[in-house]
Amino acid sequence: MARFFQVLGLAVAGLLVSAPAAAQATCATEPARAHELRVLDEIQITELMERFEVVAAPARLHHMLASLVAASAPLQTGPAVHLLAYEDADLNAYAADHGMVILTSAMWSAKEDLSDDELAAVMAHELAHIEGHDALVEACANLQRLRAPTMRFEDARERMALEMFNPRSPLARAAQQQLHAQEHAADVRAIELLRAVGRNPQAMVSVLAKIHGTTPSALNLLMGTTHPELRVRLEKAQAAVDAVLERAIDD
Repeated sequence: MARFFQVLGLAVAGLLVSAPAAAQATCATEPARAHELRVLDEIQITELMERFEVVAAPARLHHMLASLVAASAPLQTGPAVHLLAYEDADLNAYAADHGMVILTSAMWSAKEDLSDDELAAVMAHELAHIEGHDALVEACANLQRLRAPTMRFEDARERMALEMFNPRSPLARAAQQQLHAQEHAADVRAIELLRAVGRNPQAMVSVLAKIHGTTPSALNLLMGTTHPELRVRLEKAQAAVDAVLERAIDD
């Protein structure tokens, strides 16, 4: 699932934390930085909603979202989570750290025919990104890659966007690896949330295949994708499903 903007892992040796990791951790806990990211997110959401028609998501999706949020202790203590939707024929979903899950209308269309468990899996994945503050973690990591801890997030995004066009850029490679790790982690967490609310965790695997089982765009072939290679992602998701079901049997 795509993200508008894009858990924090600290390299610890005994009680010592590396300077870059410590700086990244400080950035990710600064209220001013979280506010800076929220402003950028809201600008992008506003621009998106000006280009597309905002539509009402079916009531059952709001109920699904509420049940998933109720199963997450971090989300219960964080900002309220809202569901927003817009008219679009492409399957897509987004998350913003301050508590916004955005879906395209294709998600519940008769043509795509996603099951309720698959729709819940999509939302659980986006909620996992919100739980982990993944966008903020990514933005702070980019400042460290650029060796510019005081740079504005907006400027850092522009710099990193240029790096992504260079297939030999170590900065782009590191950023891509982080995004892939976040996607895998969100898949695994979504599977746990599905199980927690009594839904079939296997839906995570099936919906990933449906949404990402299309030919990559020319732009993604040029820049590299922010999402892991589908085969590897499905294998890891299936392993997580098997582990969750095995634990359920043991319990």
